[in-house]
Order: sequence, then C-alpha cells, then structure tokens
Amino acid sequence: MRMMRRRIEGGVLIGAMVVVAGCAGGAPEEVAPAIAPGLGAQAVYERFVDALGGREAMEQYQQTTATGTFSMPSQGINGDLQVQAMAPNLLAIEVNIPAIGIVRQGFDGEVGWSVNPMTGPMVLEGTMLDQLRQQADFLGPLNMQAYVDSADVVGEEQFDGRACQKVRLVTKWGEAYFEYYDVATGLLAGTIRTQDGPMGAMEQTTIVSEYQDFAGLLVPTKTVQQTMGMEQIITVTDVSFEPIDPSVFALPKEIQSMVGQP
Repeated sequence: MRMMRRRIEGGVLIGAMVVVAGCAGGAPEEVAPAIAPGLGAQAVYERFVDALGGREAMEQYQQTTATGTFSMPSQGINGDLQVQAMAPNLLAIEVNIPAIGIVRQGFDGEVGWSVNPMTGPMVLEGTMLDQLRQQADFLGPLNMQAYVDSADVVGEEQFDGRACQKVRLVTKWGEAYFEYYDVATGLLAGTIRTQDGPMGAMEQTTIVSEYQDFAGLLVPTKTVQQTMGMEQIITVTDVSFEPIDPSVFALPKEIQSMVGQP
C-alpha cells in the first residue's frame, strides 16, 4: 500500500501540468497543416498556441482554479482534486482521498515540496524540482525556451488512436522525453516521460483529451496517467479564473522548518 500511495503523489503532477499549462484559448476556425518530420518543433508549438486560441487569449488571466476528481479504478481509489495556479509560476495541488488522506504538492517560485500522510513532508531537489518548475509555469507553451535546449519533430505515429506529430525534447538539465500533437487539431494529445519521484525514476505515459470550453478557453478535461501497469485518471469538472489569495501558495509550516524559514 505504501508503494501505491507514493505513486499517487508522484503521478498527480503531470495532470496538474496539463490542466494548468494547457488550459487556454478557443478553437481555431481552420486547421493548419501538420509539420514535416526533420524540422524544428517551433512551428508545432506555434500551431498548438493557435489551436488554444492564441497568445492574447492565454495571457488574459493571471490565475486559475481547476476542480475535479482523481481515481485509480483497478484499486478502487477515488478522491477530489483541486489545482490552483498563479502567474508566473505558483502552483498548489491538493488531492483528498478518503482511504489515504490529503496529498499536497506545490511550488512557490523557488521551493518545490510535497506532503503525503504516509511519507511525510519532502522538499524536492534535482530533476524532481526541475520538472515541477517547468510544470508550474503558468504560460508553459509560451516559455518552452526557458526549459528546453532542443525540440525536433521526429515523425508521425499513432498515439491513443490518433495520428500525431511526435516531438523529441531535451531539457536544459539533460532529460529527453516525447510529446505528441494531434495532426487534425494541433492540440497536445499526451507525453511519454520519465518522472522522478520518491521511488526513483519511472516512465509515465500521459494521455490528455476531451478539451472543453471554459469562459472561452480550452481545457483538457480528462487526463489518463499510465505507470508500471497502473492507471490514474484525472477528470476536470470546473475551471474558474477568479482571484486567488496568494497565501494559498505559501509553504506549509512543516516545509518552512525544513528549508530554514521561521
């Protein structure tokens, strides 16, 4: 059970990244052609931003709160999920699972942390912190150059039953992973990425789908995360762009003591 609970803590992150970094923009009136393999991925990202509604649509809000559910169907685990984010890079995630307790994770612009009822508080370091910093970027699709050294289209293949452009990225900290963009729409379909966590590095396939319009902005409302034969499902039911109290992103007391804050 402890192993499964640790996986829950690490897996929530990707869903948060998809909800926060990917939620902006209205649907395009026309579908642009796919990008040919062998080219740099800049055109793929520009097409993605356009599919989300464009830069202005993505920049019109400074905060967002997404609520929904978290489940692991094969284990019979269900809970409530809340993801709050604020520009430029503040993030607070809370998953309330009755059988386990409240799992929290966040980034205050400098410190990445997690608090799990089974494993206790943790200050993230190394690749875990780098990945969280990237995922916490409120305008992630507009700021890829801040985290990625190279991004290249390496081909077109089926991903989750959809024809997708496969993009290989190499981060500034030396991590390589893949993103998949739907040829028909230009929208992100998912990723294959090794996620660092308390149990070490594990490859995770993330599938995002069912984009819906919230206040004129597109949000993927279903995220499926597959790791070592286990499946986690995140479903977004509501997205708000109302102001958020900045105290939401303050470090928890147990984390403050670990980083030497009074």
